[in-house]
Amino acid sequence: DPSNCLRLVKLSRNCGKGAAVREGMARSCGLLVLMVDADGATEFGSGLKRVLEEMKNVFVQNRPSPIANGESSNNGPPICAVFGSRAHMEEESTASRSVVRTFLMRAFHFFVKCLCSANVRDTQCGFKLFTREAASVLSYNLHLRRWAFDTELVVIMERMGWPIAEVPVTWHEVGGSKIDESKLALALNSLGMLRDMICVRACYTLRLWSLSAPDDSDISAR
Repeated sequence: DPSNCLRLVKLSRNCGKGAAVREGMARSCGLLVLMVDADGATEFGSGLKRVLEEMKNVFVQNRPSPIANGESSNNGPPICAVFGSRAHMEEESTASRSVVRTFLMRAFHFFVKCLCSANVRDTQCGFKLFTREAASVLSYNLHLRRWAFDTELVVIMERMGWPIAEVPVTWHEVGGSKIDESKLALALNSLGMLRDMICVRACYTLRLWSLSAPDDSDISAR
């Protein structure tokens, strides 16, 4: 339907980046859902080509195995995600960053490994491709509304047993597109993200948050 080619969703108030991404993912209707930061920091053309190619590889690697009668145990494609990654640029970025920013970056990576996942090297790159089923379940279960929401996406994916692949993308700094970059603001934002990651770990471990899939009425209501 041509009328569904472009859908602009406007929130009544600013609830944070995570809330905006959650709403967009919930209302998407394609077979694949691409999350892209609006600042254009990731080169779109080459980045899209790489995540699509890797998505094909993940489909092949996780193809359902046949059962006795020769049919597949699952007729649909695997539920998965491909993350664009800047991990290959870490040495270069370390050389160009201040001591404070480098310390905060390494501290953040350390806490991501301890509290969320040791399998994903770059959780925060704003270029991620999801299958439709993954996007639907993620948006339905996502709690974090601000900057650390990406880490909860990873936690949900891994708890559901869904594969996440990473591919290097071309990325560059875009002036004026990030959060306040003063030393105090960076420290406060980093502490806020650490608080959110501790919250995610505690709430899922203690089963205060549970995972479920949206039913047809939830989907149609969106």
